[in-house]
Amino acid sequence: MSLISPIGPISPMKLQRNKTFIIVAVAVIIIVAGIFIFLNNKKSVTEPGTELDSENNPAIEQTYTVTASKEDSKNNIYTDSQYKFSFQYPKDFTATKFREGEDGDTILIQQKDGKGGFQVFIAPFDEPGPITKERIVQDLPDMKIESAENRVLKNGVPALIFFSEETSLGKTREIWFINNGYLYQVTTTKDLDSLVAQIVAMWRFEQ
Repeated sequence: MSLISPIGPISPMKLQRNKTFIIVAVAVIIIVAGIFIFLNNKKSVTEPGTELDSENNPAIEQTYTVTASKEDSKNNIYTDSQYKFSFQYPKDFTATKFREGEDGDTILIQQKDGKGGFQVFIAPFDEPGPITKERIVQDLPDMKIESAENRVLKNGVPALIFFSEETSLGKTREIWFINNGYLYQVTTTKDLDSLVAQIVAMWRFEQ
């Protein structure tokens, strides 16, 4: 399987870069719900209507739940029944899941004031892993990868952690890993690096 990039899927299953990017910024554009925008210059080509939010697509909504954490009153727990994992995140953030056509799904965890957040892009991937810098460059040669480190997350999953860059976001923190036939790409802005590291540390896959 190949990696998938924002440029679109490449056969046979290539790496694909996440398509929906968190809002940052200096100037926040509010769209209806007022919590996200799409990064146009790195988006894959999809058929109209394939990127649907949970509010307009009940089928998506049925694949995840958000509940209050019993361990920490300041956190909620995002539980995904489709991909069999969960993680905790601050209550002043909102969680939304989007379908990226056949390419996968994006989970957007956004601050309620729309000023920042992180996203998780999940795509089918038929290689065992772990994901490496060399494997990413094979399919995404133009992607900037800086200070790449191989780590093992607290849940035991090997991950590649590195910095990249997006035109609208500036420097980004990337945490990529493979589990059970899927590639996970966690992306956030540099200023939320520490928070997202804590969230990923609490990430749990069902056994």
